[in-house]
Amino acid sequence: MTRRNALIGISGSLLAAPALVSSALADNHVSTVYTDGTLIISQLSLAISKMAITKTKNPLVRQFAVLESEEQTAVSYVIESTGVKPPPRPDDLEKDYQALLAAEGEEFDRQYIQAEIHGHEKLLTYQEPESGKKPVNVDVATAQILVAFIHTHLTMLAEIRKQIG
Repeated sequence: MTRRNALIGISGSLLAAPALVSSALADNHVSTVYTDGTLIISQLSLAISKMAITKTKNPLVRQFAVLESEEQTAVSYVIESTGVKPPPRPDDLEKDYQALLAAEGEEFDRQYIQAEIHGHEKLLTYQEPESGKKPVNVDVATAQILVAFIHTHLTMLAEIRKQIG
């Protein structure tokens, strides 16, 4: 993971954010499988990334956690701007959250990276079908942007996993 990759990801998010928020504010709608699934994963990723920022000693893990925290804050903001509220965290994900809360040191780092890989893979199952829909609305635009970010993040996560063992 390089600073260049991180900056490219951040700059892409920043360029798209104003248009998405404007669209979201005009696109009030109810929750859907797409919004609920995206928000559940986004909220968990945000929570565990904030946890990682404070718990990890590994600079690569911390850098990813900071980037992920910022991105998931933006994703949640865009979707929630449409009037959709995040659903409660399912029991299985709450169990994963509690396991991370209890983990320490290198074991925490490994569990966090694995949770992020799993979360990103699951997130793709919501984004890919949505990203090709017409007409383009805030969900479709969000999905189109997220697909590229998710693939980038999975590459970054695989590299971090190799480095931390």
